[in-house]
Amino acid sequence: MIRIQLGADGLARSRFALSPVSETVNMLLAAANGDLPAPLRPRLRETIAARRLDLLAALLNVEADAGHYIPDFLTPQPTRYEGDTAEELHAVATTPTWRVAGELAVAVEGELAKTVGRTLPRKLTETDERETSERLAKELEQVWLHVLAPEWPRVRARMEADVDERLRILGKHGFGAAIDTLGPKIDWHDGSVRVRGRFEVDVPEPALVFLPSVFITRAATVIDPVVRYQPPADNNADADSRPNHDRRAAMLFFYPVLRSTPGTPPEPPRPGELIGWTRARILAAVAAPATTGEVAGRLRLSPSTVSYHLQILHRAGLVRRTREVRSVLYQSTRAEG
Repeated sequence: MIRIQLGADGLARSRFALSPVSETVNMLLAAANGDLPAPLRPRLRETIAARRLDLLAALLNVEADAGHYIPDFLTPQPTRYEGDTAEELHAVATTPTWRVAGELAVAVEGELAKTVGRTLPRKLTETDERETSERLAKELEQVWLHVLAPEWPRVRARMEADVDERLRILGKHGFGAAIDTLGPKIDWHDGSVRVRGRFEVDVPEPALVFLPSVFITRAATVIDPVVRYQPPADNNADADSRPNHDRRAAMLFFYPVLRSTPGTPPEPPRPGELIGWTRARILAAVAAPATTGEVAGRLRLSPSTVSYHLQILHRAGLVRRTREVRSVLYQSTRAEG
């Protein structure tokens, strides 16, 4: 049994959230387990084959009678009620290299590989950790854009209806009663969320983020770490290589939406829905030609963040770039035409 020790303070800080990137991962896991709704299957197969999403295909290969493990860095915690797709993908791409190496090593050859009954293809650890995280972020983005994003208004509506129902229960009977409805093996007892299963562990946490999913069939939680990463002996080592034991501000807890929850009509697509709100703001900022630094100053974002998103917008054909003396200017192709 997993006991997530929250206490009253941790429970007060806990919240519900929606995550486009985590739900993309949940959709891929559903496909690997044979649980993906039929209308999405051909679209996902075509996307993985046509766009050669090799790392995701290897990572999400689920063998018969074996468990599965998804590295925690592929499901970044949403910073607000509804996570921004671009921000979450950026978090995946820029995961510290020590964490990428550690989590993949656990899955490929560590104790967790023995527990779930399979090992992952070694191609996942044969490339540089930074390249691996960036490639996985790009591959996740392709699945999001071509498979889940067109369905997101309907998916979001079901998830929001579920959150509304949980909050109704919370308002009438308290948070403990709401937690008890998350699954048959989940309950609130003596200051802890208990998850009955084959693991036996107590995990103290400052808070939980509860994420509904339309694709999973049973609750799952992120527990970290399976192995402890030791800091390098050299105190002058690159900060990116140093483990941070405070992996997340709070643990993520995924649970299936109530099947009987009344749905609400899907909202019409909102601006920036497919490309994410951060990229939508950047795209608007280059209606007239501008440099990376100018966009960063205007939007109060770091130049590295703006550069990362501009590269993706350029690859997608949404912006063009030209060189003027020593500066590179970006401009929305929509603004030109």
